[in-house]
Amino acid sequence: MRIITLAHRWMGVVLCLFFAAWFLSGAVLIYHPFPSLSQAEQLSKKTGIDFSKIKITPKEAVGKNSGFDRFRLIDVAGQPVYVLHPQIGPVITIGADDGKPLNLLTGETAGEVAEKFLGEPALRIYGPLNYDQWIVPNRYDPYRPFYRISMLDKKDTVLYVSSRTGEVLQKTEGSERAWNYVGAVVHWIYPTVLRSNWALWDQTVWCISLFGVVTTLAGLWLGVVRFREAQKTTRTHSPYKGWLRMHHILGLFSGIFIFFWIFSGWLSMDHGRIFSQPNPNTRQIQSFSGKPMKQTVERISVEALEALKQSNEVEVFSVGGKTYVMKSSTNGKKLYEPKGREVLSPTEFTELELINALKAAWPGVNIQSTQRPEKFDIYGQLRESSLPPNTLRIILSDPMQTWIHIDMDSGQIVSVMNRSRRLYRWLFNGLHSLDFPGLANHRPLWDVLILSMLAGGFFFSITGVVVGWKRLFNH
Repeated sequence: MRIITLAHRWMGVVLCLFFAAWFLSGAVLIYHPFPSLSQAEQLSKKTGIDFSKIKITPKEAVGKNSGFDRFRLIDVAGQPVYVLHPQIGPVITIGADDGKPLNLLTGETAGEVAEKFLGEPALRIYGPLNYDQWIVPNRYDPYRPFYRISMLDKKDTVLYVSSRTGEVLQKTEGSERAWNYVGAVVHWIYPTVLRSNWALWDQTVWCISLFGVVTTLAGLWLGVVRFREAQKTTRTHSPYKGWLRMHHILGLFSGIFIFFWIFSGWLSMDHGRIFSQPNPNTRQIQSFSGKPMKQTVERISVEALEALKQSNEVEVFSVGGKTYVMKSSTNGKKLYEPKGREVLSPTEFTELELINALKAAWPGVNIQSTQRPEKFDIYGQLRESSLPPNTLRIILSDPMQTWIHIDMDSGQIVSVMNRSRRLYRWLFNGLHSLDFPGLANHRPLWDVLILSMLAGGFFFSITGVVVGWKRLFNH
């Protein structure tokens, strides 16, 4: 008991402010998520590709480059450009008109890109810079460095233009930034200086959260023990007085919720430590594709590309060993299949094609069944992330009872959910954001319930702050 008491006391002194900040910032994060530029908005505002300028074939652009898994064609400041995505490292950009590698964009060119994107004049241009508070996530790594461009509009918009591809990949507005400084940045312990080093940030937040779990568990145990002792001796709820009494009594009522909330928050930093990852590994991706990217682009000629008029982006990829071309424009996406070197024919993926490709990625495993997840599927439609509307779920008959989700429109594997990952769905999504069937989609009932619980956790944490302060300074 002495060890548990000391552990709870001194870890609580250190962590009580974190607890209070987590509860308060969690309430903000519900209504003001971290800024992001949707793919739909990004594609809709891209400049159209001038196919008449293309002189270099995809095969010639690839040349001696290897080890890349994506191949795109976009416009960069009026020039058609092939973008090669290596498995590790920055993207490689090759001029589709001259076959030469592109230099990093100048600030002036980035400003012009931003003005075309938003339709407003640029006010200030910063950079190039590798990190900024709103471009710290790892998905931006292949496109660094960026230009940060403040726009002259009513919403105080800031755009981030990759100096490698000339693409606008992030957009923030003044109100978003203000709310997120007290929301996501606090909640995720996300200051740029820490988050720019992913490994350090991952270990730091994981350890702080784990200490939070231990502190809460110790407090629950002590709270029950002290309550039972008080009942036997003085027949009161708590043997303490003042703020410590309030801390004890509030903990008895809200302790279970606080423990599960801190525990599930700790699981958000799992990253494969305990539970499986939701993504296919490199070998599975390559096997699902069926052939290297060098071979995939061989069948695409300049004449075939010229038929894709009014495109903002073109991507070449393979599924099950067959080459496909995806055209993206303001009207959405359209899939094509090469018929010879100069003809692209509209097509759609069939379930059989995707199943056969999957068998190559998971060799020796039988297909148990296939499903189309319903609108309110409890594993596919979550508050924080949802499967694409046209998703095929392939259920394998392996020991882990794995489900593979494939987007029927793009032909890409969007998630791998085995028994471990389905348990994670309840322990994290369920406990952390009350994502339970019959509750998560019933607003404002869900809002009232979760805000009440967050408020209770916040006020309980404040009592811990006061108790810790008094302990430290003997008040």
